[in-house]
Amino acid sequence: VWVLENLLGTPPSPPPPDVQPVEPDIRGVTSIRELLAKHRTIATCNECHRKIDPIGLALENYDHLGRYRSRYENRIQIDASGIMPDGSKIDGVDGIRGYLLAQPQQFTRCLTEKLLIYAIGRRLAFTDRDDIDRIVNQSSQTQYRFRDLVHLIVNSRAFQTK
Repeated sequence: VWVLENLLGTPPSPPPPDVQPVEPDIRGVTSIRELLAKHRTIATCNECHRKIDPIGLALENYDHLGRYRSRYENRIQIDASGIMPDGSKIDGVDGIRGYLLAQPQQFTRCLTEKLLIYAIGRRLAFTDRDDIDRIVNQSSQTQYRFRDLVHLIVNSRAFQTK
């Protein structure tokens, strides 16, 4: 969810308020991948998990402390591959990196929004959308270099009039 929210700018929708948490039957499950596959058999859960799970599985080689591992404690090999909702295949951190690099405009829009929120010290308003569009379009002309992105933000109307 963090990657979707903070790198792609496409957070999943929250579960509907009338949907009660449902625990899938996890008998016989030996990995996180199998647990999530059983969870996705519930239609209401599948809608969000088809977006969340591929990135989460691509990061599965890292434990809760961030240590790299190639196997679970039960010695089962970790499969860090996944298929994004658009059909793109990802495998591990390098797969996520490749996915982000293949969509520079989407990543740059999300980064621009996050940097602009920080720079102006407030939430974005509808009136800021023109500045964001202009910054993202101009960034493409400079191969999305970070330094140029910061300059564009500092020179934007939103920042200049904060």
